[in-house]
Amino acid sequence: MRQDDVPVEVTLAWSDERLETAMRALLHRDARPGLALLAATRSDPHRRALYVDVLGSVGEHALRDLRALAQEGEDPDRWLLLGAALSSAAASARGADIISRTSDEQIEGMLNLAGHARTALRRAARLAPADPVPWSELFGCAMGAVEHDGELDELFAQVERRAPDLYSANISRLVSLTRKWYGSQEQALAYARGRTEPLPPGHPLWALVAYAHIEGLVDLTMRGNVLSRFWRYTRYTSNKTVRAEVDAASDRLLADADRFADHPATRPAHQAFATFYYQATVLERARPHLERGGPRPAVMPWGYFGDHAEVFALARKEAGLPDPAAG
Repeated sequence: MRQDDVPVEVTLAWSDERLETAMRALLHRDARPGLALLAATRSDPHRRALYVDVLGSVGEHALRDLRALAQEGEDPDRWLLLGAALSSAAASARGADIISRTSDEQIEGMLNLAGHARTALRRAARLAPADPVPWSELFGCAMGAVEHDGELDELFAQVERRAPDLYSANISRLVSLTRKWYGSQEQALAYARGRTEPLPPGHPLWALVAYAHIEGLVDLTMRGNVLSRFWRYTRYTSNKTVRAEVDAASDRLLADADRFADHPATRPAHQAFATFYYQATVLERARPHLERGGPRPAVMPWGYFGDHAEVFALARKEAGLPDPAAG
C-alpha cells in the first residue's frame, strides 16, 4: 500500500479498511467518515484510541475545518477529534528534541496549541463522561506543559477509572516517568513491572517492558561523547539481566498471540519488541515480532532511532521479511 501521501507523523501499524478510508478522506479535508467511525466506537475505547491517534495526526493538517465542525454543536466526537489534532500540532510545533534544545519560538507555539487542545479535550470529556480517550489525550498533551504539581497523576487516574489497560495511555504514563521527562529509568522500569505482573499471555501491554528498556537505551544516547554513548549502549543491550527481562516479556506476548490478535494495540506492541531486538542486533528474536507487527510501521518507538519508516523497512529486510513498499 502506498504511503507517500500520508503525513510522516501518522502511525500505520494497523489494518482497518474503515480507518484507511476515513484517514484518506480527512487528508482531503472530509471529516465525515472519521466522525462516523468515532461515533461507532464510543463503547470500544481501545479501537477509539487508535482511531483518535491516527485521525488526530492527520487532522493536524485540517485544523480550520475541524474547528468549524466542532463549533457547530455539542458533539463529543467532533471536540475529541479537534482536541487530538491540536495536541498533535502542539507536539509538531515543539519538535522531537529534548526540551533544553527546543527554541523559545517552538515552546511558545507548543503552549498556544496545547492550551487550545486542553480546552477542546476537556469539552469532549464533559460531553462523554464515560469515555477514557479524552483523558488519555489530555495526559499526552499535559506532558509537554504540566499546569500544576500532580496534574499527570490526576489525569492518568481519570483514564484508570474508565479503561485501566488502555495501551496508549499506559505507554504515555511510562514515558512520563523516564529521566528525560519527570522521573528516572528506575521509575519507568518499576511501572512496567508492576503493570505487567497481572497480565494474561498475549496482552499488548507486555510491550511496557520493551518500552522501558528502549527508554533506557534512549537515555544513554543523551549523555557523554559519541564513544562513551556507544560503549554504554552496547553494554546495555548485551546485559544478561536486561535481556532476560525483555525475553520473558516477549515470550509472554507470543505465548497466546491469537487471543489478542484483533486488539488494536497488538501490532504496535509487537513492533516495540522488534525495535528493542533490532537495536540489540538479535534478529532471531526480532523476526516473530516483525511478522506479527504487520507490514507498516508505528512511528514510535522506531522513531527514536532515525526515520521510523526507513528503520522499520531495514529491520524487516535484515530479518528476511518482504519489503513492505513492494506490495
